[in-house]
Amino acid sequence: MSDVSPPTDRDPQYLFVCVSKEVENPPDIGRSKEDVHKDHVVFLRDLFDRGLLLGSGPQQDETGNRYGGAVVILQNVKTIEEAREIANREPNVSEGLRSMEVFAWRRVWFGEGRTPQS
Repeated sequence: MSDVSPPTDRDPQYLFVCVSKEVENPPDIGRSKEDVHKDHVVFLRDLFDRGLLLGSGPQQDETGNRYGGAVVILQNVKTIEEAREIANREPNVSEGLRSMEVFAWRRVWFGEGRTPQS
């Protein structure tokens, strides 16, 4: 993928959608899930502070029931390779507890100040 620099008002923007899921038969890492989760939160805060995290959260339905894995959406990342490198540093992934799939998503801008049509 070529350079996907941040957009101007109506230019497309490339975001990277990272979807994680638990692996079958995860390794015994000698740490609790709670400790890994604390590292996960620190990781996400760091991405946010650097302007790389657009959003994150679990896949869940409108009643709050979780299904699937979790989603992290990266912004201001130039290539899918860079997005994969970041995703592989996520603590659950680097510890072997989760796998992460990364997709490029071309978000199209429709201009500032517009509201949806009724």
